[in-house]
Amino acid sequence: MITAVIMVGAQPNEPSATSWVQMARRAAARDLVRQIASFDLVERVIFVSPEIGELAGDVPIDYIQSPAGSIHVGRFLAEIVQRFQVKRLFYFGGGSAPLLEYSVMGALLEKLAGVEECILTNNQFASDWAGVVPARLLVDLHERLPLDNMLGWVLSTEAGLPLLTLPPSAASRLDIDTPADLLVLRLHPKTKPQLEGCLTQLAIDTSKLEALLEVLARPASQVLIAGRLGPDAWRAINQVTRCWIRVISEERGMVSSGRLARGEVYSYLGAYIDAVGLQSFFNTLAQQVQAALIDTRVLLAHRGHWPADNDRFNSDLGIVDQIQDSWLRTFTIGALEAPIPIIFGGHGLLSGDLFALSDLLQGKTGDN
Repeated sequence: MITAVIMVGAQPNEPSATSWVQMARRAAARDLVRQIASFDLVERVIFVSPEIGELAGDVPIDYIQSPAGSIHVGRFLAEIVQRFQVKRLFYFGGGSAPLLEYSVMGALLEKLAGVEECILTNNQFASDWAGVVPARLLVDLHERLPLDNMLGWVLSTEAGLPLLTLPPSAASRLDIDTPADLLVLRLHPKTKPQLEGCLTQLAIDTSKLEALLEVLARPASQVLIAGRLGPDAWRAINQVTRCWIRVISEERGMVSSGRLARGEVYSYLGAYIDAVGLQSFFNTLAQQVQAALIDTRVLLAHRGHWPADNDRFNSDLGIVDQIQDSWLRTFTIGALEAPIPIIFGGHGLLSGDLFALSDLLQGKTGDN
């Protein structure tokens, strides 16, 4: 039998771009607990959160209170394994599976229940959810696991567990991390009920994203994608469009490699913007393409200045008057004033979100 663990932060007190993301994570966690608790293979569901609040509803759960803010994931998982004598553990971040279907969840649980050793995850290099058998290895390696995204890599390479992963897709890669994820999920037909209800109550404007989809669906249009774009997401969008896509793929792994922390990030796009200035950049961009998706975190890291969450998230949403960082505010104004749709986000914009946009385009366009 399997023990499922869902970790999610506290319910926010005041409305803000950051709190909207957290509200969406908790709504997705409510969908997830109802989904996973419906399977007979799951004997226990444990929530780890600073407050339980509305999370469980009518689903029987165990609750472990965590402190507010960041926590050491490995230590909490090790405590759970020892306290409940867990042999097969399935961990989820609260916003990690908003598009994971029941049939896929059932297959994952059957796989986890049928093996003696494995690390089952959505992404070996940046795990958002992970099944671990035998779970006792989490006790031995817990200090190596301060973050959940290290689960797949550490347990496969250091513990030697056989690795099982899902193919890259919106269902396996979309994790709620920034406002761009909320925009995409607002439009996606497979967003689950609790999350869908949450998103409809938030004052998020999807008009630019819808305009971008129109460009992507238009034969021979030109689109720029810039940032930490991997080959699988690029391939997915290519398969459902007949666009000319200009790609600047750079600084993948800047966080996990430590380049961000060491101040070593270098962006060719950032260097171009430095050379010509923001106004010239947006003018040229609008002359050459009809839409753009930009992972702004690469540009911010290139500049060596990392604005607060609220600044980055307000920039993603185009809420200019709430951005304190002067460069990011000016950059965001330039994008809003451009005559083409420009979508900002983080790594997820060019990963799970791009897969989800490919889903939305499926059937609207022919082969490339």
